Amino acid sequence: MNDGKKELAFLCRIVKEAWKNCGGADLHTRAKGAFDLVTDADFAMEKFITEAIESEFGGDCVVGEELNPLRELPAGRSWTVDPIDGTVNMAHGLPLFGVQCAFCIDGEPLAAVVYLPRFDETYTALKGGGVRLNGEAVSVSKAPLRDAVVSVGDYSHKTASHAERQVRLVTEVYDKVAKLRHFGAASVDFSWFAAGRTNGFVMFTRNLWDLVPGVLMSEEAGGVVRSVNGGKYDFSEEGVVVAATEEIADEFAGRA
Repeated sequence: MNDGKKELAFLCRIVKEAWKNCGGADLHTRAKGAFDLVTDADFAMEKFITEAIESEFGGDCVVGEELNPLRELPAGRSWTVDPIDGTVNMAHGLPLFGVQCAFCIDGEPLAAVVYLPRFDETYTALKGGGVRLNGEAVSVSKAPLRDAVVSVGDYSHKTASHAERQVRLVTEVYDKVAKLRHFGAASVDFSWFAAGRTNGFVMFTRNLWDLVPGVLMSEEAGGVVRSVNGGKYDFSEEGVVVAATEEIADEFAGRA
């Protein structure tokens, strides 16, 4: 049975190679849609990682934000690739962005890597093996609800109902926790939650490349993972709540 260790080692190597080879080029920023943008680095990074996967693991399916944005994880072996998560941050000179990838079998994540170049931080997660930051084990930080710092994802310009639910959620919970934060990159949100720097994260989206690495990382770091609708989470849900405690999860999941 595949334990994901070989694929994890591969991802650790390839995301850094991709950044070294493609991340420092002229961005050539252009519009991707209303209130969104993409750069040459996004495409070059995804192409580099995808070709490396195809060369090393021929026949595997690669789900990528720019080149193959599937809505569901296929049966068998598959990978998710988010070449630059937080492109708008990167394009504006903000350090809050990352490269995030995961390996799955039959829709179940087994290994994930998040690389935050500006912080020189590599987060790894292995099913049943916990989470490591630059090789050192990390886990979630538990706190009472009133002391919790919880990050919330971007307000969607693509799905009005997601934006409306997020506005309603923030309005209802802002005075129940110590602080709410908006980092603008799921790679940062999930990683910093797993490392115990925040105590929760809420994101309204179904984008697999945004979610798959971070959901595995949150589970392996000891977090509670729920649907934004309040029940058990799976990748068909409209969004996810990860929390360090059941108390925090209860406050955010199912409210909006």
